[in-house]
Amino acid sequence: MATVFLDLYGVLADGRLMDRRYNERMAEILWRRYGGVLEDLRRLQAESFAWYQAEGAKLDERPGPEREGDPWVEAVRRLNAGQVRWMFDRAGIAPPPELAAFAEELEAEAVRGIDALYPDVKPALAALREAGHRLFLSTNANRSNAESALIGGGVRDLFDGLAMLETARAKKDRPYYWRRAFEIAATRPAEAVVVDDVARFLAPAAALGSRCIQLLRPGRPAGDRGPWRIIESLRALAGEVGRDNLE
Repeated sequence: MATVFLDLYGVLADGRLMDRRYNERMAEILWRRYGGVLEDLRRLQAESFAWYQAEGAKLDERPGPEREGDPWVEAVRRLNAGQVRWMFDRAGIAPPPELAAFAEELEAEAVRGIDALYPDVKPALAALREAGHRLFLSTNANRSNAESALIGGGVRDLFDGLAMLETARAKKDRPYYWRRAFEIAATRPAEAVVVDDVARFLAPAAALGSRCIQLLRPGRPAGDRGPWRIIESLRALAGEVGRDNLE
C-alpha cells in the first residue's frame, strides 16, 4: 500500500477549463447578489483575474522563507481579498468589512459548482482506492478552491486528506511544504508516491526520498519534462504505483 499525493490542476483538473468557468460563475454570482449589467461584471472579473495572476507572480519572487508558514498564508489571503476589492471598486459595489473571509466564501460557492476533472480521473481514483492506496491532494491552492474543486468534481470522499495552503503552508517548490504534507499523511517520504505535472514541484519531494511521477498530458510542452518517470494519463498510474518504489 502506498500513500499517493496527487496534484490538482494539470493532474486531476483542467486548469484552463476551471479558469473559464470560474470567471463566468463568479460574474453570475455577483450579478445575482448585487445586480448591474452581467456583461460588465464578466469583463471586470476577467480583468481582475489578470490582475490577480500578475500580483501572484510578484509573490512568487519573494525570498524562500517569506513563502513559508504564516507569512505565506497571510500573503495569499491578502491577495485573494485584493482581487475582490479590485473588482468591487470598479463595479461600484461596497466591499464587506471582513473581505478575506468573504473572498473565500465567494470562491467556494463558485468552484463547488464546477466539474473541471479530466475524464480519466474518477475511474483512476477508484482503481487506486480499490488497490488499497491512500490518496492525498497536493496543491498550492487554498481550501476554498482546492477542496471545492474536489466537491464540484464529486471525488472529495475518495481523499484521505488535503495538503494545501492552510495545512502545508507553503508552495510545493519548498521542502517545507513536503515535510508538512508527509506529516499530514502520517507517512515517511519513502512510502509516498508524488504525482505532479510541474517538475520543480516534484524536486523537493524527490530530494526527501519520495518516488515521483510526472504526468504530462498530451499537448504539454516537452521542455517541462523532469528526470522522473513520465505518464500521459491518470489511467496509467495504478500500474505505476504498484511498482517497487526503489525502481
